[in-house]
Amino acid sequence: MPCYTCGSYQAHRQVGDDRERNVIRELKGLGPRAYVDEYWICVSTERDCRNIRTGYSWKPLDPPQRMPGPDESPGS
Repeated sequence: MPCYTCGSYQAHRQVGDDRERNVIRELKGLGPRAYVDEYWICVSTERDCRNIRTGYSWKPLDPPQRMPGPDESPGS
């Protein structure tokens, strides 16, 4: 499945740590214990995409959101 944001067929990786899980919970308005390991992050190095999607939906967030880097805040 292609990435909705960058249009590439780059690999996507699963959420890697608690910081990323908390970002997704915040973006989706979920509680602190909500299961979010079904979300994937685009790893396109050409475009620094980091679009967040699920394994079954390439556009689960409206508008599409990207995983912020370690020094960015969610939604930026």
